[in-house]
Amino acid sequence: MQQKCSCRFLCGADTSEAVLQRVEKVLESKQECQTEVCFYKKGGAAFWCLLDIMPIRNEKGEVVLFLFSFKDITESRGKSHPGDKKEGEPWLAGPSPCHRRRFLPQNVFESKPSVPEYKVASVQKARFILLHCSIFKALWDWLILLATFYVAVTVPYNVCFTGTEDSPSAGCFALPGADIALNFRTTYVSHSGQVVYEPRSICIHYVATWFFVDLIAALPFDLLYVFNVTVVSTSLVHLLKTVRLLRLLRLLQKLERYSQYSAMVLTLLTSMFALLAHWMACVWYVIGRTEMESNDPLTWDIGWLHELGKRLEAPYINSSVGGPSIRSAYIASLYFTLSSLTSVGFGNVCANTDAEKIFSICTMLIGGEVLSAGLFSWSRGQIRAF
Repeated sequence: MQQKCSCRFLCGADTSEAVLQRVEKVLESKQECQTEVCFYKKGGAAFWCLLDIMPIRNEKGEVVLFLFSFKDITESRGKSHPGDKKEGEPWLAGPSPCHRRRFLPQNVFESKPSVPEYKVASVQKARFILLHCSIFKALWDWLILLATFYVAVTVPYNVCFTGTEDSPSAGCFALPGADIALNFRTTYVSHSGQVVYEPRSICIHYVATWFFVDLIAALPFDLLYVFNVTVVSTSLVHLLKTVRLLRLLRLLQKLERYSQYSAMVLTLLTSMFALLAHWMACVWYVIGRTEMESNDPLTWDIGWLHELGKRLEAPYINSSVGGPSIRSAYIASLYFTLSSLTSVGFGNVCANTDAEKIFSICTMLIGGEVLSAGLFSWSRGQIRAF
């Protein structure tokens, strides 16, 4: 309505100036008031109004709002004063000299009338319930995110390059288990926008969303080494551990939550691009090793690993002895995938066989899609800003 709360825009010829001054004084002193006053409607018709002014305080006791209540009492005043009405005219009584005031019923033991408060309602929550927007939960989420990136880097590297048995550490079991336990006691925001504190509802919501993904990613496959399970090969155990990469699906939540922070989104997207290049470097090395082992070691020497060994003066002997070091092979693989994803390859590490060329084509297609998607998102953001 964009009008002053002193209600002078409702005044007319029969409106008492004393009542209006009293209303302004009440507003300045931030007090409660109830009075009867003659106001005028938009069409010019006069009516008697019971005006209630109630200050609303916040949790600090400061008045932040005023609640105005208007009640049309013209008919009730007309019935109570039938003799004052003239024929052919609407009855309007003059303002009461004492400005009668009605008080809300209150407890006789209360020293002050009940005044509404404008503040955040305190919610009774169960013990050991963690707020989803607390500082501890934010730090914990970033710790889990860093641990997830560590797993996403080390697991594919061990599967493709080293193939050695890992010594299980306590952190491999403690962090995922603790994260699952915390998620069972962490609040969430419902579809209606309310924060849910009830433990039973929290458990049902977590089980229906991310529980099984977190549970599969937290399975301790390293215990197969501890109990000396010999029926399972080392490579198979490494492949089983790749299910931990399912936790990367949580990044979708992070991107949605921090979508308003452009620097945060850029950091996460850059990390995902580097992680994609790392994974494809592991696949590129596996392709070279597989083709080397599946062909005749005496006559076949056209793979990219053979070419790398010749340039580094560390050639392969019988496809199993010699060759470049693991560090050199990984750096060359990462160099090739990054140059292919960004379409700036120089040809010093190139594809020679059919399998290597097919993988190179897929890498360049993925890189083109990623770059075009990023350019489209940037252009859309610039258009929105304009």
